[in-house]
Amino acid sequence: MVPSMVSTADPRERLTLAAAKLIHKQGFASTTLADIAKAAKVALGSVYYYFRSKDEIAAAIVTKRVADIDQLLIKKNTLPDPRSRLEGLIQVWVDDREIDARYGCPIGSLCYELAKGRGPLSAHAVTPFRALLDWCEEQFRALGHQQDAPTLALHLIAALQGISLVANSLGEPAAILREAAHLKSWIKEL
Repeated sequence: MVPSMVSTADPRERLTLAAAKLIHKQGFASTTLADIAKAAKVALGSVYYYFRSKDEIAAAIVTKRVADIDQLLIKKNTLPDPRSRLEGLIQVWVDDREIDARYGCPIGSLCYELAKGRGPLSAHAVTPFRALLDWCEEQFRALGHQQDAPTLALHLIAALQGISLVANSLGEPAAILREAAHLKSWIKEL
């Protein structure tokens, strides 16, 4: 779920993708509009044409992240059963373990920063997690866990986000492999 830098003629999209990549690597507070303009290869003044503020860029990144999550979940829904779909979600963390160990989870890192009382932006921080939680709840319900679905979904997403944080803190991608194996085993036992 890491943003890729694709060449696009649309300056707004280039700015959003560049900002997503920089903010993932440097953090929201440490990334300047000048950094974003340079990475997107547009004039600094052009940033203000597309976004009135850095907060608007953050909102655009969250919207992009949610669209990426939606596409990922649509793809996972093609797997044959809820257990394999949940395991497929866990596999995303396995596949992104090097990046997560280096920079943290692109979703968790951004949402954490946005939720730090930045006013209207903190409302955006909920959206990516809500999408993941709702989808996981659906899968757990399909496995027959009607009443426990919200708790099981929260546990899975918390474990995935937590291991991203731990792997990042330790600089240890293998930590994600170990936790993913544990989570897949847990799902098989449900």
